[in-house]
Amino acid sequence: MTELEVLIEQLDELFGEGAVDADDALEIAMVAGLAARLGAGPEVMAPVEAWRDGPGRELLDQAFDELELDDVLGGIDAVLDGSASEEDVEEALYEVDELVAAAIWSGRTDAVSQVAAEVARTIRQIPEPFAPLADLGVSMARLPAVGRDWELYEYWMAVADAGRLQAAGDPAN
Repeated sequence: MTELEVLIEQLDELFGEGAVDADDALEIAMVAGLAARLGAGPEVMAPVEAWRDGPGRELLDQAFDELELDDVLGGIDAVLDGSASEEDVEEALYEVDELVAAAIWSGRTDAVSQVAAEVARTIRQIPEPFAPLADLGVSMARLPAVGRDWELYEYWMAVADAGRLQAAGDPAN
């Protein structure tokens, strides 16, 4: 099963259950944003977009207004000391990425733009923990949707550059 197929299955399940609060709405937005970024077709996206633009708008706005972005930055900060596993670093990045994809899909980029920029700066300043994920960064940076919203997804470009940045900062090179 492809990543897009998994996301579509998750979206069907989440959307079928409905959103009763802001957390539910944010979860739908995260999965919808990731699916949209990977090119989910209108047959999948039309019903959830109608919800987003209609009855779901209030819950989505509430979700983005109540975001605890310090927790997201805390996840990135927690992997900077060099003791985190590659999986932990990847998980911290995906936590940011899910929120950014959700915000783009929901039309609420205002809620995440500063955090996304801060994460990109942090990766460029401390590239070592992210260097093993450079290939993932390259793959993500090549997605057309990432290119369209590069200013929000700049952290993927920073991850793609992390190996080079690490080598440039290493006096042994």
